[in-house]
Amino acid sequence: MKFEVYQPSTDTVLYSTPIAPGDPIEMEHIHSVHKQPVWEVFSVNDSAELTMREMVFNRNGANLPSGPETINGVTTTFLHEDGQFRVLHHDRPLGTIPLIVGSEAVNHTLTTANGDTVRLLDLTRPGDRVDLRVSKGH
Repeated sequence: MKFEVYQPSTDTVLYSTPIAPGDPIEMEHIHSVHKQPVWEVFSVNDSAELTMREMVFNRNGANLPSGPETINGVTTTFLHEDGQFRVLHHDRPLGTIPLIVGSEAVNHTLTTANGDTVRLLDLTRPGDRVDLRVSKGH
């Protein structure tokens, strides 16, 4: 399996790295509305689907959870620890994750299980759509 950053508009894989079930993919960015850091952890399951493991942020805001939520039958665990909110998503399957690449101020940065750090702005322009996905190819 491979984790990929795919650009649908050009049918191009912008980044690819091997991934195994359970391997984390971390994404850090600055929230576009309340300008605070958000840290998200995804993983991959045995069915080659990206899953949501957890999210950490320091202030409630637009498009951020304010308490436990039930999504597709999975209820999140909402914690307030050391001045931060931590939301456990219990590896809820997401499949492909569509994402609009943010500006330099947002700075979406991925860190993969093999230690690669990839800034989406180094792969494409702000405002471009990319998909975070898993490919079953070798």
